[in-house]
Amino acid sequence: MKTVTIEEYGVNTQYDVYTFGSGEPHITFTAGIHGNEVSGIYVAQRLIGHFIKNPPVKGTVKIIPTVNAAAMRCMQRRSPFDAVDLNRVFPGNESGSISHKLAASIYSETADADILVDLHCCGQHGLPYILSVYSESAKVRNLVSRITMPIAVHSEGLGGQLFTESCRKRAQAACIIEIPSGAGDGAVNLKFADVCFNGLMDMLKSEGVAAGKVEGHAPTFYGKLIDINAPHAGLWQPEKEIGAAIRAGERIGRMDATDVYAPADGMLIACLPCGYYLDDKPYIGMYVQKA
Repeated sequence: MKTVTIEEYGVNTQYDVYTFGSGEPHITFTAGIHGNEVSGIYVAQRLIGHFIKNPPVKGTVKIIPTVNAAAMRCMQRRSPFDAVDLNRVFPGNESGSISHKLAASIYSETADADILVDLHCCGQHGLPYILSVYSESAKVRNLVSRITMPIAVHSEGLGGQLFTESCRKRAQAACIIEIPSGAGDGAVNLKFADVCFNGLMDMLKSEGVAAGKVEGHAPTFYGKLIDINAPHAGLWQPEKEIGAAIRAGERIGRMDATDVYAPADGMLIACLPCGYYLDDKPYIGMYVQKA
């Protein structure tokens, strides 16, 4: 294990890099780019524990379990030093603020990866999914098809993210995995962390990097995530379960006395629980359509 230190004007942040095995393929896992997304950090630490006991059969596995350690210690998404969202500034800038320097360092550290998987969290009230620009690259689609989680979603492709920059500028097979968080700051969703860990182990087995047979199944490919918003603030009362199939025009819940309908056919991938939501036209869930 090595520790990398990033400094700026008397403050510093560090990240640890664990490397197992040697040779090809080169597979890299990152987590904790957003400091409060700890289910991803937990999965990365489980992968470290696995490879300490079971070195790769072939190839090199590199794991950076907590990229944004300062943000993680504060249990917040952004850096406490410059309030920058780290996953919007890749490939970084060695002459920029501390987050830009950190992004540049991580981008350099992951440059040799054939496969790059970045672990994140997607809030408490949804299902885990793989996020990628699979329509842009056969290499990416092949990677995603071998991570045996049920749902693969197409990204909007926003620039500045580690995985989009790695796919487009370095032709790497890269994706994000979004794992629901636990209830409260620092809480891990163990159920869905297991789903992610097992899916990643199947991918590693399919590469010949980990021993054993693939046990899961390829994901179903969906289009982009689409938000569902209620028409006004009030008491939200959902009527559909997360993961349910929904049809256009079907009622999915009520905001006070106002019915809220599904805007199109699809699957309800996230839905907020019953509660008072007081924003104007509040977000209450997301759906996806099959690709």
